[in-house]
Amino acid sequence: MQPIANLYVHIPFCKHKCGYCDFNAYAGMDRLMPDYVEALERELATAREEREFTELQTVYLGGGTPSLLPAGLIARLLRFIRQNFDVATDAEVTLEANPGSTDEARLAAWLEGGVNRLSLGVQGFEPRALAVLERKTDAAQATRAFALGRSMGVKNLSIDLIYAVPHQSRESWVETLRRGLELGPDHVSTYCLTFEEGTLLWRRRAEGKLPELDPDLQWDQLDSACAELEAAGFRRYEVSNWARPGFESRHNLAYWRCRPVYGAGAGAHSYATDGSRAWRWWNVARPREYIAACPATVAGGEELAERKAGAEALMLGLRTAEGVKPPEGFGDELGVLVAAGLIERSHGRVAPTRRGMDLHNQIALAVL
Repeated sequence: MQPIANLYVHIPFCKHKCGYCDFNAYAGMDRLMPDYVEALERELATAREEREFTELQTVYLGGGTPSLLPAGLIARLLRFIRQNFDVATDAEVTLEANPGSTDEARLAAWLEGGVNRLSLGVQGFEPRALAVLERKTDAAQATRAFALGRSMGVKNLSIDLIYAVPHQSRESWVETLRRGLELGPDHVSTYCLTFEEGTLLWRRRAEGKLPELDPDLQWDQLDSACAELEAAGFRRYEVSNWARPGFESRHNLAYWRCRPVYGAGAGAHSYATDGSRAWRWWNVARPREYIAACPATVAGGEELAERKAGAEALMLGLRTAEGVKPPEGFGDELGVLVAAGLIERSHGRVAPTRRGMDLHNQIALAVL
């Protein structure tokens, strides 16, 4: 089995759960934070003993809202990781942050703990779009958090933006893009809003309180993102992600390239492979149950048959501009995708076209 060089740590706490969110995140559980960090340390110590790790190339603290952790707790967790794992000197260490919980004390703790990449959940600047999304932060907070990160020395800053929001016009989306670019980010993620069953936003649409989105407008907004970001010097290296040269997310590329990743924390998923076969397992989801279970955190798992592992590797690789060397046995599927103009072949690899990037769900359906 290939050794693990990528670590994901899930922090499930939120101040408020947004209406569109279906992540494993919980509001109103701040009092669990000290016990949760202690449980993370127990899980990580056990994983270090039971799994084969090599020098970590990426560490990613996601959520939830990792920036909600008090400065002392996040400093403790980052110190524990560095003391117990061999973290490469040039490793990419990312922390997801909400603008509302990004302050000098926390930033100082993040930087001292080795965080060198900050992913700010901006999502938007327009008050109406933020209200629909049930975001409790505003444009001023986002601008202030970004400027603070830069002033304190964060050299790799990413922002997330959401389009296809009800009541959002093409013009207001373009204004959102331009305001985001004015901040000077190194990486931009642009996500199309999806209505996940069970979320507040899904229920509001089902009740007729939100309008259906015009598909033509959605495509116009995607085209606008391509035009604005390319003009600003960004390259679309993955379906939803854009970067200045050299600022691609190394951790996310590990997922898309099907590299082994260890996921620690409530509901976190892990992936391992020996090259042809693959294994996936996941942790107990709810924070209290996770804390009680530590260090025996695994709730379930599966071994992927060679065909399924190959299909997933092909599907994920075709999310990226670099594409992938296709595994054996998918000639018919690839032929259909080439004929549809969704992928192209070059030097033994296959990669998505612009159309394939925009319609990756069709690639996934054909491959899986």
